[in-house]
Amino acid sequence: MENYRKLVLLACTVILTSMANGADVSDCLEINNNKDRLKCYDKAYNFVPSSDTASLDLEIQTIRSVERPSAIVEGKPKVKAVVPSDTKTLTAAQDAYDKVIANSQTLKIIGVSQSRSRKTYYFTDSGRVFLKNTDRRATFKENDSVTLELGFLGSLFMTNQDDVRIKVKEMKVKD
Repeated sequence: MENYRKLVLLACTVILTSMANGADVSDCLEINNNKDRLKCYDKAYNFVPSSDTASLDLEIQTIRSVERPSAIVEGKPKVKAVVPSDTKTLTAAQDAYDKVIANSQTLKIIGVSQSRSRKTYYFTDSGRVFLKNTDRRATFKENDSVTLELGFLGSLFMTNQDDVRIKVKEMKVKD
């Protein structure tokens, strides 16, 4: 109980001082002239401007002394050439490009087979093999023309000429 009175007194003091400062600031909002409004804010927050004019002169001098770059560029810009020793990167880039081109082409299904575990495999004319990766009953027949479409989170879909879509997974063929 002893501290309760002190806390109430402290809270009242804080509220009254904030209200007093708030009244001064709200008076400044009504002033239309920019310079007068800034002076009002300075007065409300007890701002004392620096009387040191040397610091202002120093700032002005440093701003004026900055050199600006010329608009004319002399010489040719240096372009880094591709290093022939970095063949791993070039090979990976070429493989990625080939895969994008292969996925954009229309494929023809030349064979459909089903394993003992009821997995359906689609063989294409380009030698690629795809595993049906869904439980839907929809399936493709031989001689269907299909295109590959990328789905969400790297999934792959085959779409035939009748707009039937089946989620598939490309299988790696061992040579």
